[in-house]
Amino acid sequence: MSAHPEQVEDPREPDDVSRRLLAALVCSALEPSLGGVLLFDLPPEHLSAVTAVFAQVLGRAAGHAPGRTVPRTVLDAATVDEDLWIRPRVHRGPRGVEFTVGPGPLAETDNDPRLVVVPDLARLSVPGMRAAVQLLGADTATLEHSGIRHHWRPRARWLACCRAEDAELLSPHLLDRFPVRLATPGLRPHGGADPLGALPDAWATALDPATQRPRVTLSEEFAPTVLEHLEDPENTGHRRALALARIARALALLDGAEQAGAAGSLPSGRPLTATADHVGRAARLIRLRTVHRPDAPPEAPPDQETPMLPESGRNLPRPESRRNPEPGTETGVPVHDPEAEVPLGPAPMGGERPVSASPYPEDTAGPGPEGGTLRTPARRSAGARASRGPVVGVRRARDLWDLAPVRTAMEAAKYRAVRGGGGPLVIVPQDLRGYVRAPEPVRMLTLVLDHTCRGDWDWHTTLEPFLQWAYVTRASVQVVEVGGEGETNELRAGAFTARSTRDPRIAAALARPPGRATPLAHGLDRAAHALRRTFRHHRAGLVEALLVVVTDGRGNVPLSVSRSGLRGRGPVQRAGVDDALAVAARLRALGRSRLHCVVVDPGGHPRTRLPATLAEALGCGVVAGREDRDPRTAGHG
Repeated sequence: MSAHPEQVEDPREPDDVSRRLLAALVCSALEPSLGGVLLFDLPPEHLSAVTAVFAQVLGRAAGHAPGRTVPRTVLDAATVDEDLWIRPRVHRGPRGVEFTVGPGPLAETDNDPRLVVVPDLARLSVPGMRAAVQLLGADTATLEHSGIRHHWRPRARWLACCRAEDAELLSPHLLDRFPVRLATPGLRPHGGADPLGALPDAWATALDPATQRPRVTLSEEFAPTVLEHLEDPENTGHRRALALARIARALALLDGAEQAGAAGSLPSGRPLTATADHVGRAARLIRLRTVHRPDAPPEAPPDQETPMLPESGRNLPRPESRRNPEPGTETGVPVHDPEAEVPLGPAPMGGERPVSASPYPEDTAGPGPEGGTLRTPARRSAGARASRGPVVGVRRARDLWDLAPVRTAMEAAKYRAVRGGGGPLVIVPQDLRGYVRAPEPVRMLTLVLDHTCRGDWDWHTTLEPFLQWAYVTRASVQVVEVGGEGETNELRAGAFTARSTRDPRIAAALARPPGRATPLAHGLDRAAHALRRTFRHHRAGLVEALLVVVTDGRGNVPLSVSRSGLRGRGPVQRAGVDDALAVAARLRALGRSRLHCVVVDPGGHPRTRLPATLAEALGCGVVAGREDRDPRTAGHG
């Protein structure tokens, strides 16, 4: 028995979710204007695999070596403007170590593409949403921040994920910037080197930058077909029509590569033609409605068995139940997968909000309460204002919050005789006094000072740029001392926190003479605990932190010995160094967006690679603390 004509699949189209997703990623890599890819209901455990495949596709399109991938940037709910546009840099200058600020990860400084990953678009911070609206689809971008002026052409690709039930709460301006949209609830990566399947040879040929790509022309029915696939072109805007046309053009280029076959190169002599068939395939790829023409195969009979979802067992809505078209008019239905139309999210249960079956919820639903204008939501404190910031003075109260009761009573007592003498104390509104509080610091400088590596080196000049940055930005200072003289237990590192660089304990720490033991692993561990605690539990929320480790990398006290405070038996060997590298690797996991690290090598002889190894574990660079007079070791780190 022959199959129904509608059930015959196009052999040129992918037959499963993985292949459809791979085709969409290849189209995004081929077309610079298709910079935004939005995946609905992608299982979180598969995000890393999809990100790796997209990075490999972009690297192949840029001509990178097989082992080299494009740089990636992850944006989440904690992303702030400083994470996106600026990045501190430390380098050796003519006046010693210099601390400067350069363009951030979204300010592209080269022609290589990069990948921006958003695990949950609905929970992305407002600065991240603004960056997506500004960069996706833009021809040029300009950055003017902290004395930086930079112009570039955005080439980054954005890979964002979102749950279907959260899509209607996003701003239409943000959704409009993602032209490639797919529903991937049933994605099952294959694993191995190619989680989404092997890249076809024809697609690899089309992605190769060394291949001369032919010019793609448009047929006469191309533009009318694009408009036919849009239900309301005037209200949906021009971005969706352009996205559909660009995807169709990319599919035409892939067809040309497949037709080249064994030749191994695209036909550069004659142009390729993008037809209405390519537009229909592009519409099915991004789940736009399909157009049923008079010469199209007939639909399935009404008495045919209604398809069922394999997991939930509930009936799927049939296309004719959604609208009652007039006789003689063309009808359209959303297309999800080749076998049937599957809604984006689960069926509404009880009093839940119904989930739209369309990948374009901005057509039928308004924006959320805060996403419509991409405004920063109002900041609310969980408790009274008295819990924020230290008291630095008293002034006349401007409201009834955070009153100073003692100073208010003292002010009322001065006029007690004038107001009637005896009896209870009378307080009038002019007597009310409130506290003046210093703002909570939003930046922190963490110094790990290894006193045993100092010798006769004057490290004040090297550390001056970092202390100056902390002074200018009003950052708090966390000082961790390793191997200092006078410690209660020389097997452990000491630490203290100062509200500013004017704390006299900082000058005393910089002048402390060295001791005998070097508990470097314990010092890094204390710095990691302080940074983690501050990032998670700080009331104001840190914007960024700078970690400066001054050490030669030699640690002769294992971490277990430092925690117990008792001397161990037997030789230490490399236990202290290995523990320090392990703690540095955990420090690196805190994230590079708000934590910036640098290792200062004091130099001198003998020189080892321990500082460079420690810097690799931290994911940062090495700065020479003093000039190297030995030409054999010049340029180390």
